[in-house]
Amino acid sequence: MTSLMRLAMTLPVLHALAGAEQAIPAQSGKRPKIGLALSGGSALGLSHIGVIRWFEEHRIPIDYIAGTSMGSLVGGLYATGRNAAELEEFVAGIDWDQALAPSAPYADLAFRKKEDAREYPSAFEFGLKKGISLPSGLSAGQGVGLVLSRFAAPYGEIGDFDNLPTPFRAVATDLVSGEEVIFRDGPLFDALRASMSLPALFAPVKRGKMVLVDGGAVNNIPVDVVKNMGADIVIAVALQKPTDPTRLNSLLSVAARTITVMIEANERRSLGRADLVVMPNLDGMDSIDYNKWRQFEDRGYHAVAAKAKMLEQFSLSEAEYAAYQAGRQARVRPGTVRPQVVEIEGIMAPRKKAALTAALAADPSTPLDRGKIEDELNKLTGMGRYDTATYSFIQRGGREGLKILAHERENGPPFLKVAIVLDASPQEGFRFGIGGRFTFLDFGGPASEIRADVSIGQINRIGAEYYYRLKGGKWFFAPRLYYHEDNLPVYRGDKRVSDFKTRQSGGAADLGYAFGRFQELRAGYTLSQNKYAVVKGVDSFSPLSGRYNDLHLQWSLDRTDSPLLPRHGIRASTRLEWILSHPGVDKQAPAVEASLLYARPLRPKYSLLIDTAAGRASSEQAMSSRYVLGGVGRLDALGRGRLLGNRYYYGGARILRSLNSDSLATFGRFYFTAALESGEAWRAGEPPLPRYSGALGLIGESHFGLVYFGAGIGDQGDHRLFFRLGRVF
Repeated sequence: MTSLMRLAMTLPVLHALAGAEQAIPAQSGKRPKIGLALSGGSALGLSHIGVIRWFEEHRIPIDYIAGTSMGSLVGGLYATGRNAAELEEFVAGIDWDQALAPSAPYADLAFRKKEDAREYPSAFEFGLKKGISLPSGLSAGQGVGLVLSRFAAPYGEIGDFDNLPTPFRAVATDLVSGEEVIFRDGPLFDALRASMSLPALFAPVKRGKMVLVDGGAVNNIPVDVVKNMGADIVIAVALQKPTDPTRLNSLLSVAARTITVMIEANERRSLGRADLVVMPNLDGMDSIDYNKWRQFEDRGYHAVAAKAKMLEQFSLSEAEYAAYQAGRQARVRPGTVRPQVVEIEGIMAPRKKAALTAALAADPSTPLDRGKIEDELNKLTGMGRYDTATYSFIQRGGREGLKILAHERENGPPFLKVAIVLDASPQEGFRFGIGGRFTFLDFGGPASEIRADVSIGQINRIGAEYYYRLKGGKWFFAPRLYYHEDNLPVYRGDKRVSDFKTRQSGGAADLGYAFGRFQELRAGYTLSQNKYAVVKGVDSFSPLSGRYNDLHLQWSLDRTDSPLLPRHGIRASTRLEWILSHPGVDKQAPAVEASLLYARPLRPKYSLLIDTAAGRASSEQAMSSRYVLGGVGRLDALGRGRLLGNRYYYGGARILRSLNSDSLATFGRFYFTAALESGEAWRAGEPPLPRYSGALGLIGESHFGLVYFGAGIGDQGDHRLFFRLGRVF
């Protein structure tokens, strides 16, 4: 863009600013009513806090306030009676990664949902309720909904927003009519959630026939709204930032800038109606820099300080300002309740409703624990049926209470979760696989479900499990049927000489106990028809086929904070089998396998991930390929399936160094990784000589699953470049 073009685009704004500043009347007689119009702009909107702080320090009252998007969040916070220091404290306490996450925290997911997240690590889940459809937003808004509930809960039944400590309005856009919607009454939460529904990021809010999203599309700086509220002087805070033409070099950057230009068009109209415009210098800042809120606040503070000469005429005396503040505080509602009543909106199993009610109102004499209620509501959404669960305070017959709104997912159940695997290395070439999991919730009873899996490519399988919770309690019965087919390479030394195919078809039935969202115990019986054969290359093994059956006991634990690359926690499992029959084996034999993963942060950007596993089975030749080592995450320097045996052990330590800045990760969390691994798989009678592998690379969790690009080198000269996208099979 030429300098002349930039000047031409800037002139209308400069003219608006000049006209606005000349329009401020001199102070005379009765104090003029002052209104603040706060614009949207994602993280840029945190600049509004600095503007409010400067107003307070100079005893300038804010009689009316309105906002759009992030402007509605800051404006709503102030409208509920908080001062600048309390705004700072509130924003400092927000975990923005969690607030903007597409789902409930991994630790709060139900145990089986944790399994889904590990086995199908994709953010994209289709609903099949009325045909196949994606959610209406990347995030249903559970995290941001809890943030809003923290301060909007006391005002769930306020009605008229003029009765707030500071009269307030929020602006949203109705996608049905394409028109502006101004929230002036109703639950405060609804107004804020609708105004902040960034299209594609957050699911829209439905109210009657309206489908509501962020108000920036129609009125990003609601100057006219503040004026219509009764303000004599309207001060607008605009959040335009310089555009670097060298950054308009990608599809996303061009699309984002196009939307910004359209929003700026309605901003220019608004700025021309304002009496004063405050425009912070946001050069070098980004709309996703939420964790830099203090810097944004300072930018807002200095921007309004530059207008001091025009604003100081509205400064009140200490006595007048104290009276103004006392009037606000008189309308502030208590920030907590002692819940004696719990109302739950949304279809919920009686047992779950009773448990939730008991957890939230266990002791009516004790003030509500906000942390506890948020944990309970996250666990509720972690079950899979509800996409959001929020709360507000109520009064019923003189008794304090809680109202829980559990919003069911509109496009399901059933649901389809899809995962892909793309694997590439010079030694093994390119391998691709795609799979899906169908889930039918509450099938046959509360917490019961059917899971059906289908995958083709890297692994071919089809199967289904019916998970039935006996009387909706902790005990479950889980029969399943499956067909599973996989190819493994066979090596002589470091040379691949053939491919080895395994095929299993059969079923199993388990009886188990669900301890909660962290662990599970199950025991059962397996019966299948198995076949093992070399399908091409050197005939290293004679084909084997026959019946397989076993009795098994399995315990699983998951207390980590992430499905693929946890930074904190423990994940463990143990499986004991008594093999009753196996192709090529004429006697019964035991088998045992155990694994342990441990993660802990070392510094803010560093974490340690330790992964160990071991297994032992019968020494029969027919079971010599039971355990497999080699490939991504199992000795990176070696090819997939390089080591086979009926015994194995593995141990790996990985250092993760975060590559994300203090800004939020739009597409996932990425790390530089350095790994050291040791392990061996061997046949009975062979010496278990350890193999070693070291690796360096880039690794991360994305919306498509694991992303890992690296290079490994082994102790015997093995070396490999590799790339993995999707899940770790």
